[in-house]
Amino acid sequence: MGNMSPLCRCFVATVTMCVTVMASRLLAPRNVQLTSYNMDLRLKWSPPVNETCEVFYSTQLMLPLLSEPKAACVNTTALHCELSDPSLDLGIMEFGRYTASVRGQCGAGLSEWVKSQSIMMDHDTVIGPPNVSLVSSGADMEVIVRAPEFHISTMAKVYTETQYKISYWPQGRQDRAVHLLVQQDRVALVDLEPWTEYCVQARVLVHSVRNSNPTVASEPVCESTKDSKETPWLPAVLTFFAVAIVVTLVVISVVYRKRICHFLCPQDPLPQHLSEYLHSLPHLMPKTEVYHPLHVVPHQCPEEPTLPDKS
Repeated sequence: MGNMSPLCRCFVATVTMCVTVMASRLLAPRNVQLTSYNMDLRLKWSPPVNETCEVFYSTQLMLPLLSEPKAACVNTTALHCELSDPSLDLGIMEFGRYTASVRGQCGAGLSEWVKSQSIMMDHDTVIGPPNVSLVSSGADMEVIVRAPEFHISTMAKVYTETQYKISYWPQGRQDRAVHLLVQQDRVALVDLEPWTEYCVQARVLVHSVRNSNPTVASEPVCESTKDSKETPWLPAVLTFFAVAIVVTLVVISVVYRKRICHFLCPQDPLPQHLSEYLHSLPHLMPKTEVYHPLHVVPHQCPEEPTLPDKS
């Protein structure tokens, strides 16, 4: 080394430094993807190839109108980060466009930041299944559909024009399914076969300009119809009257509780003349019993006279 020229020494130092940097450089995470389901925001990735040590990951999110990214999950061993978690307080909005990145660290080794694709929340989120419930009424059936719950905002605020695609069929005969497109969340299915189990499935439909992703259908919900000659309103009427009577009695007992208590347990004083009369009653009765001695005199029969002897 002492006989080496300054140029050779500079070259050796540069190579040594490059080797040291490369040795400390960690391979980057793979398959970095930003996804959204029901207006949440999730970053996921795969670990580096052939990495034997435990890798800790840090993520960051690029927000609209901000020049610098904002730190999200830090020093985690998980292969995903829930960016819409309220505890991170990233201020994600339903109409924003976002890009995220992740890098790994193993000891002193750091990987490069790997960016995800950019997504717009209302255009790229996947809309999940609605909630479906059934109410059977004789041979008819009512379908009640509730919109899926969004992590951020609500479906009515994000998508103003939505429809529900409702499909129903007899149990085991999905090939005979009937499809309806409705905007209301309550639909009556009429002219069904009595004593037959029907299954119902629903999904949300939005305009393709707003969101072109296919929506997720709900799991089939099944319910049996009854006899069309039954009068399903009779139990409802009887229940209504029973509840009305109970409510009336409760209201009367609450409103007139004082009068009822005074009637059952009177606290008002008696009229003056009645009180004086009741107080005078003991003086009308003798305080001690009056009795006279009774002597029992035995009864004696008179002796018969003795007749003279005639002899």
